[in-house]
Amino acid sequence: MRRSLAVLSAVALGAAALGAQQPSNYSYDFRASGDHASDGMQGTVRVSGGRARVDMQDDHGDPQYMLISADGREVTVVKPNDRTYTVFNGDDFAHIASLGMRAAGKVVTMKLRDATIESTRLGKGEMIAGRPTQHVRMTERWSMDVGAMGFTEPMNESVETEYYFDPSFRMARNPLVEIVTSAMTIMPATDPEFAAREDSVRKTIVRGMPLRTVITQHNEKGRTTRLVVEVTRIGTDRVTDAELKVPSGYTKKDGDLGRFKVKL
Repeated sequence: MRRSLAVLSAVALGAAALGAQQPSNYSYDFRASGDHASDGMQGTVRVSGGRARVDMQDDHGDPQYMLISADGREVTVVKPNDRTYTVFNGDDFAHIASLGMRAAGKVVTMKLRDATIESTRLGKGEMIAGRPTQHVRMTERWSMDVGAMGFTEPMNESVETEYYFDPSFRMARNPLVEIVTSAMTIMPATDPEFAAREDSVRKTIVRGMPLRTVITQHNEKGRTTRLVVEVTRIGTDRVTDAELKVPSGYTKKDGDLGRFKVKL
């Protein structure tokens, strides 16, 4: 009996500790940087339970933002300049780039011939934004034929993606970051089976949004491209109920992923 009580006490204490590490209201700043100036991006996510608001740094007079609801299953893009909003399925929105490429299939043809996806657990990672991390790597290699205007060219590339995440702190989903980090596998991801397998492998090795993602692409000519997306600060900035709602008077627009443009 005493042993059972001890076990139950340990479980209760563990659950309480985990709950203490997983606040329902918090914020985080993030940024992306790469080999090109156009790779730069930064913003802030403010979370309230299963909802969140993503605000990007605006240097071009286009203050659009995103509302995340249902624990990331729904994304609403709000465009104050147009006074419009568009609602998307969260998973579809995260794949907006590859879905757009599929929609262009009559102009550009892409046929995946061979692909492999491997994952490796690398153990303890470094401290990021004050949080301890686990380090994993996903390696993708593929061969495909890309054609346009009657010409077809073979392509052989690989991408190594390193994830650093805190398994005790499941950070709110940020579909905008998912779009950016999927850019280097946009072509093979036009194949639905490859995209589904890529998502499946990622979900088995990473819990929640990573604190840092390092992506390195290698092409057959020896060229390397690198992109880093990371959380720079975890804070306590609050988001109000009003900020999590579409302003009154805005018009709902069609969510055609093949034609929709989102600011990155």
